[in-house]
Amino acid sequence: MKVERILRVLRLLMERPRSTEQIIDIISQEHQFDWHRYSKETVYRDIDQLRNNGFRIDYSRRSRRYELKSVPVRISFEPSEIVALAVACRSIPEEAGLPYAKELAGALGKISNLLSPESRQTLSLNPHFQLKLDSEIDYSPYQDTIERVRRAISEGRQIEIVYYSAKSDTEQCRVVDPYDLYFSEGGVRLEGYCHLKRKILEFRVDRIRKLEVLQSRAGASTDDESFTFKLWLDQKLTRSIGERFLDQKIKTNKDGSSILTARSKNPFRLILQVLAYGERAKMLAPAYLKRRMAAIAGQMDKLYEGD
Repeated sequence: MKVERILRVLRLLMERPRSTEQIIDIISQEHQFDWHRYSKETVYRDIDQLRNNGFRIDYSRRSRRYELKSVPVRISFEPSEIVALAVACRSIPEEAGLPYAKELAGALGKISNLLSPESRQTLSLNPHFQLKLDSEIDYSPYQDTIERVRRAISEGRQIEIVYYSAKSDTEQCRVVDPYDLYFSEGGVRLEGYCHLKRKILEFRVDRIRKLEVLQSRAGASTDDESFTFKLWLDQKLTRSIGERFLDQKIKTNKDGSSILTARSKNPFRLILQVLAYGERAKMLAPAYLKRRMAAIAGQMDKLYEGD
């Protein structure tokens, strides 16, 4: 949280000179910062921290404002870091219309201009590795929706959406506390607390028909909204599972299989993850998800019966 706060102070000073009171007034409106715990001395320490790291910040007694005069630019990349940067920036094709695709391409160009000739040559070479982040649809028409949701999350505001549900083939008006935007399974998705359904849901951005950012404050996402689950993993999956889940713990059985205990906030996404593991994983808890997985398995068995 301290690092986020210092970076926020830096961003405010990069916009224009500001007084201590102005900094506190702006950040006090942002839900991720609890300014009841901070004082002017905290701002002084944050600015001193920036100064100690090479940022020139002058103070005018006349205007009582801090002004950012210069920013240290130190870019020294290892060859492998340059390759990783190129892979990340080139993983989102501009033609897919995904958020920040053009910005990533522009950032890559600006960074390349600051590199040494040797590093620039490394950056221009084919990394021989690609991340396939192709979108199922063109998100160009939804850029405004994505940006408004992003701002609502940043400002801690509720949103009111008209959402199309493919399951019921209906449109419903919902008030949502937006928590996160992410790209998953070929689409841009919003995770948030739906006041209509009274639970955390996942919404496809391309199915949001109308959106209004409300003045009411959104409730913060807390660990209380998460739930604990358990999975049985076979021997092969146990060796390759890695760190996939929140607060993940694995207890290995004598036969090489294991019991994985972790937490999740999204039952739907968890079901999709477990289904992707096929016969190598089994839901053990909570009971309602185990029953849901069993029902899905039964339906799939009937679907393929007789083929």
